[in-house]
Formats: sequence, structure tokens, C-alpha cells
Amino acid sequence: MDHDPVFKALFHDAMRSDSQMMNLVVKDCEQVFEGLNSLVDVGGGTGTIARVISEAYPQLKCTVFDLPHVVASLPTTGNLNFVGGDLFQHIPSADAILMKLVLHAFGDEECIKILKKCREAIPTQGEKGKVIIIDIVINVEKDEHELTEAKLFFDMLMMVEVSGRERTEQDWQKLFMAAGFSHYKLTPLFGLRSLIEVYP
Repeated sequence: MDHDPVFKALFHDAMRSDSQMMNLVVKDCEQVFEGLNSLVDVGGGTGTIARVISEAYPQLKCTVFDLPHVVASLPTTGNLNFVGGDLFQHIPSADAILMKLVLHAFGDEECIKILKKCREAIPTQGEKGKVIIIDIVINVEKDEHELTEAKLFFDMLMMVEVSGRERTEQDWQKLFMAAGFSHYKLTPLFGLRSLIEVYP
């Protein structure tokens, strides 16, 4: 994308458009954000999802964390701010870390490194502290054929375009345990995607 500005613009437009779906579901997910005072959206781009969440839950301080050049010119507004950095080095501290369609772009070893950084960033005592993942979960036994087929197309796309892949629940569980988490809750909510809450 750094070599093709037109493609880069199309990609970011597509990501923003995809993130608009949060308008449809965020108010039905009150239990996900209940009790949280702060949230960091890792790989949140220009803040489409974080903006939806910050408007729905004005008491929640939201931070978008992405590469410095992505967030450099984005202004802080109300309870939404932007921080640049490298997710492999450090993730800002918060009650919850949100990642939408981030981990499927990486291989298992990279995912474990990222998840360990997430665990370092959240509280490990009390009721707060979790990672909220919105990503694809392959379930051949329960999903309709067309849904499985679409998820497997995404799997091929991840293998061809980046070093990632789509994962089954068992694959996700292995990553969480390897990164030092104790348990998780998986909820299929977003068509192709699921909501996974991961706890220290």
C-alpha cells in the first residue's frame, strides 16, 4: 500500500465502511462495555469504531492506537484520542483492548506476541481487564455451508495477502492460553465475525 496511494485510499475506505456495522450492534452490546472506564482500539485506523463506541458510551475514554503516520493528523475530540506506536513494542494501558480484524492478518507467533502486549496493558485484578476481539471464527460443524465457504475465502485471502489466516475456536483458544490468558467467551454476532472476550 505504501507504493500505491490509490490502492491505499481504497483499502482504508473499505475498512471505514466495514467498521460502520458497529452502529448496528454496539448498543446491543452494553454488557461488553459495562464497568469499563477506558478502552484502546488497537489498529483502529482513523477511529470509525472508537467514535461509535465513544458516542454510545460517553463515560468511556477511548484511544485509537495505530501506526504513527495513520493517526498523526487526527484531532482529539471529547472522550476520543489518538496515539501512534507499534503494537509489537507497547500497547497503551486501559481497562479493555479492542481489536477488530487485526489478528487474522498475522501468524500464530505474531498473534501470541500481540496478545501478550495486550495482557500487559490491562488490569489483572478485579472485574476489569479484558481483550475484546472481533474476528472470524471457522465452525464447519455449526455454520451453514455458504458461511463456511465465505470464511474459507477470507482464509485464502489472508494467506495470499499477508502472513495470517482464519482460525477455529480451538485455534483461538491455543493462542489465548499461550499468551497467558485464563478464559474467554465467544459470541457469534456479526455474520462472518464473532465477538470474543478474553480474560487474564
